[in-house]
Parts: sequence; C-alpha cells; structure tokens
Amino acid sequence: MNEAIRMKCKWLIVLAVSLACAPVNGQLIRLTGNSARSALYLDLDRVWSYNLYEHSRWGAGLRLKCGEGSEAGLRQYDLWGGYSSYAQLITGGGAAEWSLGPSTLYGAAGHNLWAAAVRHTKAASFNNLSSLSSFMAKRMNERSYALAGYRHKVSGLTVGGEAMVYAGRRLYDGAGLLYRRDGDVLPREDGWEVRLQLKNASGLSLQLQGGDVWPARNAFVRLMAEWEHAWRGKVLGGEVYAQGGIVTREAPYTYLFDLGGTWGAPLYFERGLLTARPVEFTADFFGFASLRLELANPLYSHWNGMFAVGSNPVPFVGVNMAWGILRGMDSEGTMLREGLTLQAPHQGIVEPMVGVDGLLRWGLVDWGVAAAWRLTPKGAIYHREGSKENLAILVTAKLTL
Repeated sequence: MNEAIRMKCKWLIVLAVSLACAPVNGQLIRLTGNSARSALYLDLDRVWSYNLYEHSRWGAGLRLKCGEGSEAGLRQYDLWGGYSSYAQLITGGGAAEWSLGPSTLYGAAGHNLWAAAVRHTKAASFNNLSSLSSFMAKRMNERSYALAGYRHKVSGLTVGGEAMVYAGRRLYDGAGLLYRRDGDVLPREDGWEVRLQLKNASGLSLQLQGGDVWPARNAFVRLMAEWEHAWRGKVLGGEVYAQGGIVTREAPYTYLFDLGGTWGAPLYFERGLLTARPVEFTADFFGFASLRLELANPLYSHWNGMFAVGSNPVPFVGVNMAWGILRGMDSEGTMLREGLTLQAPHQGIVEPMVGVDGLLRWGLVDWGVAAAWRLTPKGAIYHREGSKENLAILVTAKLTL
C-alpha cells in the first residue's frame, strides 16, 4: 500500500469518527451517575486523534463531574491515556478543575506532545470539523509537564493566568522528524512559561506569554491577538477573523509562529492557508485574516426521513490573507535558524475561495465542496508558476446539531 492510499484511508477514519460522534452530547457520553449531582463520562476527543508526527493516536478519556448546577460549584476531574503505534509513543495525564461562581481554578500533569510554533488558541473538537487543522501539526515537542491556572469571568470579560514547567525533547531537526524507533538522538528542550489571557464578549482575545528554554537559555516574550465576529442577516451571513502576533528576537523556534497550511488534506479547514504545505511558512511577526460570506438561507431544502438523506445547498465565497517576517531573514524571506531552514511569507499570500455547503445532508452532517487558489507576487521565492499546488479542491463538512 503506497503513501497516497494510506493517507486516503486515514482520512476515511477522520470522517467516520466525525460521523460517529455527532449524536452525543458534545464530546461526552455519560457512562454512569446523575448529571445533576455526579456522573462519569467517556470523552470522545480522547478516543482518537491525529497529527502528522504520531499519525493516529488511540486511547481513552474519562471525566468525572461533581456538583453540576449546585451552589458549591462544579468539580471536574479528567484522566486520559493514548498510544501511537506509528511513533511507538505512550501519552497520558490527569487534570482537575474547581469552579465557584465566576472563578475557576485548575491544574494538570502528564506526558504529551505539544505542537511547536503553534498559533491556534482554541482546542480542536469534533463538534466543529473545520477547526481540526491541528491534525496537520508536524513539528512536535515531547513534554512531561505540570501546570496550574486561574480564570475569572465578570461583565462579559474573561481574564486568566497559567504557569507551566516541563522537561522534554524536540522530535524534529533540520533533516526532518526524529523517532526513538529509528534510534535518533532527540535534542533536549526543558523550560517554563507563564501565560496571561484576556477575552471579551465581542470576540477580542489577547494572549501574553513569557518564559525560558534551556539548555540554550533562550528567554522569550510572545504576544498574540485575535478577533472574530459572525453575523446573519436576511439575505447574507458571514464571519470575519483576524490574528496577529510578535515574539522577541532570540525566541526559540518552539515559540515562533507556524503559518504552514493544510495542502494535501481533503477537508476544508478554517483559519489557515489552504494551499500552503504544513510548516511551509514561519514568522516571528505576522498577520492573518479571513473573510467568508454566505447566503443566509439554502437555495432549497429537501429531506428524506426514511433514509436520513437530504440537500440544503448554501453557496459561499471567501478569502484568506497572510503576511509575516523573520528578523534577520535574507531578501527572499529565508533564514537558517536552529538547524531549520525557515521561510517567511514576507511578500504576502492571498487565497480566494468559493464553495457550496450542504450539497448532501447525511445524518447530522452537511457535506459540500470548496475550491481555493493561491495568489502570490511573481517575485516571491514561494511563487509557484503553473504548479498544481496553487489549487486546492476540498470537501466541506458541518455538523447540524
């Protein structure tokens, strides 16, 4: 079986698991107990996950909720584990969370993989299939960690702080990905970080990080901001998203910004470049924006209850835009850093897109099709004259819960 066939089989698993989880309450299936007092749940997001380093990770996750809806507040406890046969790697951990009124205190410890240079601020969830672009994470760090945090909600504003210490290793170098199974030497990367976050009801979020990484002793400060807004009128609806970030000059690669995209995956993902390969672009100062407009109502609606099949087509158009630089890069936007050859989208990249959601409604999922194409300045080193990678033909999927 060649690599192309293997990839198609893996994505069939993605779609099958996505369909299977649709009818449950969020990602949780209650196993026992009373949800008004205490109950034990199976966390479906822990059963299966995927990234380009581990490939498929299979495991289990349990969540115990106590005091839900009571004046004493919610107490929540998580325990999970997983194994990747491809990477021959075991991961797992536990977490606890205590809520009392508007305040929440939480902590966690475990052994897991963390995407390097990540710019996503929200966890992936099967409830939003298009959010799963984290599946395309490739450069990962292995960490044994402990963290503690606090958040408080007041008048539509959420403020929080978190601290983490970790010991681990990088699972990549300039030649590619590193695996213990191959006898590779995994470079150490230990450190600590603190994170402050603020989010308001209008969709604006600010995140400030700082910390130190050794043995290189690279202290860093990292600031990221994002804003999202969705609306729906009588004729048109849409959403706009904007994100930007900056990190100090000597920051390690782990805390730069990966602007790589999802080209090669058959699914349409939000808030990423659809015609860029994973880890194709990196920046320490960047801006990203996306805009999507769609009809507020389907062109028509048809449903067959006997076979649970229907059609609710909703045309849409959109555009993704990104720009970024690396301090110390050459005139083509490239530089060698920590043994990695990095490329910044220093002359910009634009992706117009068009599609139709809901061509086929099967069960609780609307399936559609979309296309995006790549526009870059002809003088840019990352301009692809006549390449098939300038075009991405994609499947869209939306849960209709």
